[in-house]
Amino acid sequence: MPDPLFADRRLAVVYDPLDPDRSDLEVYAAVVDELGARTVLDLGCGTGTFAVMLAARGLDVTGVDPAGASVDVARGKPGADRVRWVVGEIDAVADLRFDLVTMTANVAQVFVTDEAWRHVLETAWSVLNPGGHLVFETRDPAREAWLEWTKEESFAAADVDGQGHVESWHETTDVDGELVTFRSTLVFEDATLTSQSTLRFRDRAGIARDLEAAGFVTTDVRDAPDRPGCELVFVANRPDESLAASKERAWRELGVIDAALLSGQIDEDAWHERVLAIVEPAYLAAATPQGQSGHSGDDARWEHARRLLLDAVPDGSDLLDVGCANGHLMESLTVWAAAEGRTLEPYGVEISARLADLARTRLPQWADRIWTGNAMTWVPPRQFAVVRTGLDYVPPRRRADFVGRLLEDVVAPGGRLVIGVYNEEKDRDNVADSLRGWGFDAAGSTSRAHRDPRVRYKVVWVDA
Repeated sequence: MPDPLFADRRLAVVYDPLDPDRSDLEVYAAVVDELGARTVLDLGCGTGTFAVMLAARGLDVTGVDPAGASVDVARGKPGADRVRWVVGEIDAVADLRFDLVTMTANVAQVFVTDEAWRHVLETAWSVLNPGGHLVFETRDPAREAWLEWTKEESFAAADVDGQGHVESWHETTDVDGELVTFRSTLVFEDATLTSQSTLRFRDRAGIARDLEAAGFVTTDVRDAPDRPGCELVFVANRPDESLAASKERAWRELGVIDAALLSGQIDEDAWHERVLAIVEPAYLAAATPQGQSGHSGDDARWEHARRLLLDAVPDGSDLLDVGCANGHLMESLTVWAAAEGRTLEPYGVEISARLADLARTRLPQWADRIWTGNAMTWVPPRQFAVVRTGLDYVPPRRRADFVGRLLEDVVAPGGRLVIGVYNEEKDRDNVADSLRGWGFDAAGSTSRAHRDPRVRYKVVWVDA
């Protein structure tokens, strides 16, 4: 149920005159251009200023708001006929698809319950095209903006056609944890009207977790230019998880680096530096332990995608995780093994000094068994019964040498080299075929279902 401030016809028609400066929306229009969006859902469009602005730029725009009075005002604006207007919640457009969903001003904060917030994020994900974005702003609770919601600080006045002189202000009436309630007062020449509203001030880390749980990847958190230091602008992506898109992303990010190595423009040290420049910031910026290990899903998806590694690990083994990142796989495998009544002793080596430091900070009990080094040249303090690695940690032309080096110098005699987890088309065995072509026979493999039915999570191992 929308607040009277937006749903009452008389209050809706004076909303824009009392807040005429919407230069903040130019920043959002620039974000639309930056993201290359052509179809936009303006969720909580209110009186339609932003929706009309985008439509004037030639975009396909849908404006949705539960306050019919505000939408009526929007429909009366010049250029409004270019916008698809819908009175309702996001469910009203569940059958449409968009490149971008936006929530400007306080829209993201009106979903005060966990259920409502979770629903709007999940539904936004579902109406976005794969690769699309959700962009919204929310006030930083650390700035305690509600302390300035007083008559003296918020007073505004305007002469409005058909209404005469109107004065307005806002006053905070209650603060209960993350919930802040305030009263808006509007004084007309013949009446005084009030409207009560409640907003939820979520913190940055909590919002990032909520986005990830809904399937989004947070790509950026920016400052709001109109309120510097007071607001957070989240840019979240619905990943395009199709097989073709995965291959295209891999080509875009690594193909150029591989080509530079093959042409002699860079050496192997530079190859590792450039790959690390892509991977390290993304891992360090992630809000969850699994995100800091390169996985965009929640705990359940992480376990489904990684627990199959235990199929390759004999009970009681010491396991070296090559490319251990923040150490989350080390601790997860240990917990999962214990749940099955099994034991393993985890160790790790990581080429990124910053990620290795993060792993040691997170897992101080294992700090002396997490090393920093390039596994292609790193000299281990001893050999290990099981060594887990990925093949993409080295240039393609060096993968055969990498496998041979690990089997000879890092895996203990009679031990096992485990490769994975990787995604592979379910009817293909490219990794096992490559190993065979390099002279290494796969001693075993295991796989699990993937959300994309065309691929599977796979692990393969070679015994020393």
